Amino acid sequence: MRNNKQRIREGIWKLLEEKDLVDFPRPCFGRIPNFRGSRSASEKIREIPEFKSSQCVFSAPDFVLKRIREIVLEENKLLAVALPHIKDFLQIDEREKISEATSIKGFRKFGKPLKAKIDLFIQGSVAVDRSGNRVGKGKGYGDREFDILLEKNLLEPDTKVVTLVSDLQIVDDFSKLVSPMDKKVDYIITPTKIIKI
Repeated sequence: MRNNKQRIREGIWKLLEEKDLVDFPRPCFGRIPNFRGSRSASEKIREIPEFKSSQCVFSAPDFVLKRIREIVLEENKLLAVALPHIKDFLQIDEREKISEATSIKGFRKFGKPLKAKIDLFIQGSVAVDRSGNRVGKGKGYGDREFDILLEKNLLEPDTKVVTLVSDLQIVDDFSKLVSPMDKKVDYIITPTKIIKI
């Protein structure tokens, strides 16, 4: 099962690198890809009803999500983040130095221990299908972040999950590879569309 997911990852990483569709950090192998066009695609988060009504939005630390983190603070919402390798969860409400505060270095500088309840959960993906099944980079951080926040009573089991990918990262149905621990996404944002699952 793991090997088939790994085959999907390898295929996406190879495709994006061959077509030169990724920005820093490169190569994208072993990472959540920072695809070209991700910054403009991120603006679509503003169209999602659960984002509009949210007060606190969680973002995984992936570089591809940096613009979404900036938008959260620009919209006067509280930003919740996980330090890499889930070392800690922090909340950020910086309004002046938004670009600095939304980098991993800035998390430590501007973050305070997370106490707020999360209304929306945003994570990167290597691949997704149209049923909302997701493949991360293979470390399981995304699903563990959600589960830990659930245990800490900082989000609800039905909290909506959003992922940001290029159109080429949407692949055929791989529900047969999914385990019960895998968390589905509710929205897929790409440079061309928003898919609501």
